[in-house]
Amino acid sequence: MSRRSYDQYCAVARALDAVGERWSLLIVRELLGGPRRYTDLHADLPGVSTDILAARLKQLEGEGLVERRRLERPANATVYELTERGRELRPVIEALGAWGLSALGEQRPTDAVREHWFTAPKAAVPG
Repeated sequence: MSRRSYDQYCAVARALDAVGERWSLLIVRELLGGPRRYTDLHADLPGVSTDILAARLKQLEGEGLVERRRLERPANATVYELTERGRELRPVIEALGAWGLSALGEQRPTDAVREHWFTAPKAAVPG
C-alpha cells in the first residue's frame, strides 16, 4: 500500500498524514484504554474489515504511534498498544468527542454501541 501524503509543510497536514486515514483515530480510541489483541480490536470496531484493520495498525506502527508486543505465558498473545507519542493523542480524541457530542442526536437502529466508548471528555461530564 502506498503512503498518501498532503505534501504540505504544515503541522495539521503532517498530523493528518499520520492519523487521517479512515479508522485510524478510532483504533487509537480503542487503544487509549490499554493494550488490545487484534481480535478484540476487530470486535470493538464494527464495520472495519480485517484487511483495513491490519493495514491501519501497520501504518500506525510505522508512524511510531502503536507497537506490537507479545505477552508472556499464560496469556501468550500478541497485543497492540500505544507508544508515548500515540498516547499524546488522548486530548485530540477527547476534543473530537466533545466537538462531536452535539451531532450525536438520537441513536439510529443501525448504530453500533460499546459500553467503553466515550462521548465526552471526563472534564465535561457533570458530577
